[in-house]
Amino acid sequence: MANATSSSTSSKSKSLKDLDYRVFPRRKSEEAAVLEWGHSAIIHALEAAVAGFGPQPNRGAFFEVETSPVLARPIDGNTKFDKFDNSDEIHGNLVVMTNAANLSGVRMAQLAQNSGAAALLVINIQDSENPDYIYSLQPENDEEKEYAENEIDIPVIMASLAGGNLLTSANEDHTINNGMPDRVRLYGGGDRPFFEDVSSEEPMLYLIHNLLTEEECDDLINSAEGKFEAVDDSKPNLLEGTPAAINNKMGRVLDVERAFLWKGMTRGPSGKAIDERIEQVTGFPEKHLSDFQVNKYNGRDPNIPSSHSPHYDELPGSALTQMATITIFLTDSSEEEGGEMVFPSTKPAIKIKPKKGMAVVHHNIREDGHTDISSIHGDLGFQSSAKNGHQPKYTAKRYVYVNEIHNARKVVLPLLALPFGGKLPSFVFSLHDYFVDKFGEDVGGENFNKFIIYFPIALIFGVAALIGNILVPSEDAKKKTVDKTKKNK
Repeated sequence: MANATSSSTSSKSKSLKDLDYRVFPRRKSEEAAVLEWGHSAIIHALEAAVAGFGPQPNRGAFFEVETSPVLARPIDGNTKFDKFDNSDEIHGNLVVMTNAANLSGVRMAQLAQNSGAAALLVINIQDSENPDYIYSLQPENDEEKEYAENEIDIPVIMASLAGGNLLTSANEDHTINNGMPDRVRLYGGGDRPFFEDVSSEEPMLYLIHNLLTEEECDDLINSAEGKFEAVDDSKPNLLEGTPAAINNKMGRVLDVERAFLWKGMTRGPSGKAIDERIEQVTGFPEKHLSDFQVNKYNGRDPNIPSSHSPHYDELPGSALTQMATITIFLTDSSEEEGGEMVFPSTKPAIKIKPKKGMAVVHHNIREDGHTDISSIHGDLGFQSSAKNGHQPKYTAKRYVYVNEIHNARKVVLPLLALPFGGKLPSFVFSLHDYFVDKFGEDVGGENFNKFIIYFPIALIFGVAALIGNILVPSEDAKKKTVDKTKKNK
């Protein structure tokens, strides 16, 4: 993998605060919905964004619909009439249309309701370069707002272009209902994880809302308490996946404490449930995921905000390639406190506000295996607020490696860390550094893994042999015992 730390971007010479950002998240949990079809054996679903008018998911049965999907004619709603041409077919069903005609959300809802639809699904085809992008339709002026409040009483949702393609390919026979399923179910997303597309390339970057529950976030913080150590950015921690700062500038860490929780195969039921959810939602195999690295941004010093300057997630010289990074916010942060995660090299730059339980997923390498230089990212300065009791900002990272993580790191090291609540004893780091210094980062890391695996096995056999020698008398001992018995007789 190419070393991107030597790369330069125009944004590095600017103050991060001076950049013009696209700010995320834009979606809210209360406007998340799910459109589902299939049977108990095979369930398909697509995510949708609920409009800011009409019934909302919190209304339960008033929002939920189970009916047949029907394509509108014309599909973009570009008609001089007040209803669709196939209103008889639409009546009582979910009508599916696109926003190709640039109609307002309220106008599309008016057409659907006048046609007797039970609900409206709008497919967003306006941004073909971001086929996963969706947003919540809103009234465009006061007149539309008043009309929607008084007249629109059907659920209105938007799905992405990719979601629309999934819906229209549900039936293998495309001559039947335009490839759509016979029945669909619409319901509120609730606390289920849902995606928000941020950037489809350079870098690939998206958000997963509700990846962890509030209780799981609190549990991670509690597990890390008592194990935090101040980050020393002058030297790398290759064993736990973090490089050193470059030239005392790139990747500089100020007033941050860190704890790596070595759990691996020793994780309990709650940890296993989190791993399974992450694998299911992201598609990243659990065997490629590191354990959690928990970061604590104190922000108590008014002169030194807690921050992490722009950097790449890579381990130069190591065979351990971090394909992607999952960063989960374990706490909320206010506008006043700051602490946003930024990607300064995207066009335009991107700023992501901390939201408890939400994950930021970004890919670190391109398809050719080289570092994606647009993936450079950092954390703006965080200053804790007295209003929030000077609560620190917490994040939890998991690195996604190209290759499966060695059993030494999934089994043996977590066992060594188990008596200390998941924190490795210092001699393990010294041992790892010895192998790296002697053989280099790549070969040294592999030799360390082999030693960690085979040394305990050899030790067990050695102890077993020693015990055997103690408990089982040797042939000479047996002979002396026999001779002594004969002599006594």
